[in-house]
Amino acid sequence: MHIRPARPEDYQNATALLFQSGERLLTEIFGNGDEAQTCRYLQFAWQQGSGQYGFENHWVAEIDDKLVGLLTCWHDELPADFDRATLSSITDFFGLDQSIDVVMRSQRFSAALHPPMATELGVGHLAVAEEARRQGVGRALMACADEQARLRGKFAVVLDVASENHSAIAFYRALGFGEQQGDTPFIQMIRAVPPAK
Repeated sequence: MHIRPARPEDYQNATALLFQSGERLLTEIFGNGDEAQTCRYLQFAWQQGSGQYGFENHWVAEIDDKLVGLLTCWHDELPADFDRATLSSITDFFGLDQSIDVVMRSQRFSAALHPPMATELGVGHLAVAEEARRQGVGRALMACADEQARLRGKFAVVLDVASENHSAIAFYRALGFGEQQGDTPFIQMIRAVPPAK
């Protein structure tokens, strides 16, 4: 298995995993119920590079040169234009009028999410291809997040998980995460950054 920074040409497999990481939420925000439109937007945003859905802030896992896992990290050292790039990808894809509706739908969910504090690294978009599950891909990607946290001097890794996603919650608990905050429909989980091996 190999973990590496994502690249533009990863867009097909990577955005399929990205969609998988939050299918219901992403479809409601970007597709207003339309999965195909959501996937088209994610592919567009991925190619833009910067921003929340761009390739520049993602890592991928490969087995035998096949992309099988995805992860992103958020922290207070992201580029100053990170949020602007996210908004730009929305307006460029949807146009101004439709973008207002997308942003309004996004805000409804954002209020329930917990951004990382200055001492924390936030993790998101974790997804593993179905055929590669139970092979350590998720653990390897989370080890990558730990390394990113250590590089940035963070003391904890945090993430938000859908409260009904019991298998994901069990996976994170097995990695040592505990529940920090619980607001329906999301639970924030946290774990101290382990020392380097």
